[in-house]
Amino acid sequence: MNFASRLTRACRLLVLLLAAPSGCAPLFEHLSFPETPLHRTNSGVFYDTNGQGKANFAILADESGKFDILAYDDTGNGNFNRTYRLSDYRNEDVPHLVILLDSIPYQSLVDRMKAGDFYWFDQPPQKVIPPFPSLTEQIFTKIAGAPPLPGMTADFYDTHTNTGQWGIARRIAGYEPPWEKRCDYDLTFYNSLHSYIRPSDWYKAELARAKKAFDNCPNRVCIVYFTSTSGLLSKYGQAGAVESLEGVQRLCLQALYERQGAVKISICADHGHNLVRSKNFSLDPYLKEAGFKVSGWLGGPQDVVTDMDGLLTYIGLHTHQPAAVSDALVKHEQIEFCTYLDKHEVVIRSAKGVAAIECHAGNLRYTPTTTDVLNYQPVIDALKAANKLDAQGYASPEDWFSATLNHEYPDAPKRLWDAFHGMTVNPPDVMLQIRDGWCVGPTALELFITMASTHGSLNQINSATFVMSTTGRVTGPMRSKDIMNTIEPGYQLPLRH
Repeated sequence: MNFASRLTRACRLLVLLLAAPSGCAPLFEHLSFPETPLHRTNSGVFYDTNGQGKANFAILADESGKFDILAYDDTGNGNFNRTYRLSDYRNEDVPHLVILLDSIPYQSLVDRMKAGDFYWFDQPPQKVIPPFPSLTEQIFTKIAGAPPLPGMTADFYDTHTNTGQWGIARRIAGYEPPWEKRCDYDLTFYNSLHSYIRPSDWYKAELARAKKAFDNCPNRVCIVYFTSTSGLLSKYGQAGAVESLEGVQRLCLQALYERQGAVKISICADHGHNLVRSKNFSLDPYLKEAGFKVSGWLGGPQDVVTDMDGLLTYIGLHTHQPAAVSDALVKHEQIEFCTYLDKHEVVIRSAKGVAAIECHAGNLRYTPTTTDVLNYQPVIDALKAANKLDAQGYASPEDWFSATLNHEYPDAPKRLWDAFHGMTVNPPDVMLQIRDGWCVGPTALELFITMASTHGSLNQINSATFVMSTTGRVTGPMRSKDIMNTIEPGYQLPLRH
């Protein structure tokens, strides 16, 4: 059976699984901590944790205005008889709850913190730039320090054996990628599929299940991963981001309340989301129009194999003619640009022209060959003015990162270079950036969800996410791969199951 046939079967199987009655089963688990405080003042935030109508727990401001004091009223007389300071607990002496969220844009968290959420975090969240493509499996592999995955997506083309691999079937059968085995809690693949249909219900259940996993965790560092936040963003867009952050805030508050503050909490996400409704389209007519054949394997020079996963602003193609395939696709409105490897350089091709990225001795150079595809000329000028470019135009990855952190395409030189050099065992020959407002993926998924938001591409909104921590160790922006060593220096995530 060829890869195209397997992909069709996989889509049909997904439809059956999503339509299964278990996906409609009631979910009873939920957190017990109140959803909202009784009231809030400049001196503290007050909660009724026992349902008696008056505050028996509060997080109070200290002399400097920092929300550092946990206060408890055990007698019910309206006076707090026990207090603890969060700052009294040393990092190495208390459990560390590490929360991995799927699909939260950096700006969404910044907005919630400006509105007063996560007020006990004494340091601001820091921007995180993930690898490209902005896909969950690849990013959490980097965060967890796990070995590279065989393909960019679950279903992928094995370039070494010239065969398609049906990864979705493996996941359904129970296979977990290495990064998931480093988590103390994560939803099964079968249930994660259903979480896209009923994300709010599943998220409430996931919060309770993650809290239980933390309570029972035998290790000081406990890693919990939430997949249902991806469903919330995909189905509800910005409203889903708000719901996601409100829920995880409640989990944090319950952990602080039950443990008298004797816990450190770090929260991060894998990638951003574009927060715009997306229309699915197919590349097949464009490829056929140009004389290419969408196939299950690379037999002849005109064959093209697609790696497809979800409804995304990214897709990978395998072909013997990457330049020709790119030329055929970039003229269509949905394609922002294509990128491919040509000998010693990564080529970025748009409808307007070509740019290239080269690497020498670990440093990177971006060259507008015929046009400045990434609009990086101001960046190049700034690096040159700061003496950050050498005589050949190369700069260090760190300097590119700092100079492009808030650019439309953050950290593009390293992200695009790495995508073709070790990111995965079988990188596609061509990687496409799809314009926001469009997406590519199996049409069968549209029977269950209309994408209010999606992700995958190189740009800022698809990419940028966050990390924040009560450990005091998060002091600046970073790449995804640096998160764990920042919040837990030198810690090696063990295989949990």
